[in-house]
Amino acid sequence: MTPYEILLLECSPRRSATSTRLVQQILPTLKARAPGRELRLTQRPIGTHPLPPLSAEYAESLLLSPEEGRARYGEALEVSDTLVDDLRRADLVLIATPVHNFTVPAALKTWIDYVVRRGVTFETTSTGKVGLLPDRPVVVAVTSGGAMFRDPPLQPDFFRPYLRAALGVMGLKSVSFVQATGLAFEADPLQAVDAAAGAWLAAERQANPGVAP
Repeated sequence: MTPYEILLLECSPRRSATSTRLVQQILPTLKARAPGRELRLTQRPIGTHPLPPLSAEYAESLLLSPEEGRARYGEALEVSDTLVDDLRRADLVLIATPVHNFTVPAALKTWIDYVVRRGVTFETTSTGKVGLLPDRPVVVAVTSGGAMFRDPPLQPDFFRPYLRAALGVMGLKSVSFVQATGLAFEADPLQAVDAAAGAWLAAERQANPGVAP
């Protein structure tokens, strides 16, 4: 039986991040989605260990066909190749992230810039871009100090539309969010994070009573 591969991106620069706390509480239940299979977890702490900035050589390679880009700038593509390989292997992608200035933090944006590659993870056609990766679940554990994701909205939400679009262009369309927001207004932000995790876990158990622990 093939292993069940989970890719975990941790995007906060804080070592005791609320998004990390949130994801740690939901991870055991997500692992339980593959009973009987060996679990393999690939962790990328891109917030505390940032990816290198995109180089001029990498940018130049994107203007060429994948074959010519690799022939001319192969070394500059090594980080991207590693991160794309993470995605290709993953049965589940789990993203733990804060919201920074209405959208994704710089660490997550850099990761996106490394994995969204023409001819590798998407193709351009006459009718638009087509993803080259097979769809699989993407769960985003997101926390924010501001009052995000409210109805009616209290501030702009560029986070969810952008992330859905960036993942979707590669073929990853099954994106769901576990959110704990407005933490700056909470007397006990960690308690609010725990409550959000508890609500998600309860809903997961109800939806999948034979799977969720």
